[in-house]
Amino acid sequence: MSHVTEPQGWATQPLLERESEIRAIHRAVDELCGTSDNGPTARRGGVLTFAGSGGIGKTTLLAEARRHAAERSCTVLFARGGEQEKQVPFHVMRQLIQPAFAAMTEDERRDVLGTWYSIVAPALGLTAAPEGPTAPDPQGVRDGLDWVVTHLTVRSAPVVLILDDAH
Repeated sequence: MSHVTEPQGWATQPLLERESEIRAIHRAVDELCGTSDNGPTARRGGVLTFAGSGGIGKTTLLAEARRHAAERSCTVLFARGGEQEKQVPFHVMRQLIQPAFAAMTEDERRDVLGTWYSIVAPALGLTAAPEGPTAPDPQGVRDGLDWVVTHLTVRSAPVVLILDDAH
């Protein structure tokens, strides 16, 4: 189950003078998948971050990470931060998870969400939020979303989670 929507034009943008960053991306994804030039290895998770001022190519590097991960049959969860994400609760989480749920039937969604369905589905925009003063406990929603990401990761491993403009 690979969910990748590449930015328009990603394949045509050359990555000049980014050899070390590209090697780091390939090494991190290959370790996650348990592959190397020498054959299968133990799978390892990790975190890879790119920081720098605007316009230096971080988004292009993340597009390369998405491409390489999809090429290795990883499930890719992607989101981008911005003004809307500050205004709409759980919007980044929706960007990450909705593509995985869009490919499922309602019964599959209910199965994946399990007992968290009534709390998490509205936060993800999968169902309408309940009306009235019975808003779900914010900590319960966060706990439920944590469980959903964990469940999707186990179900769809290896998973590469990419956040662009996380600030």
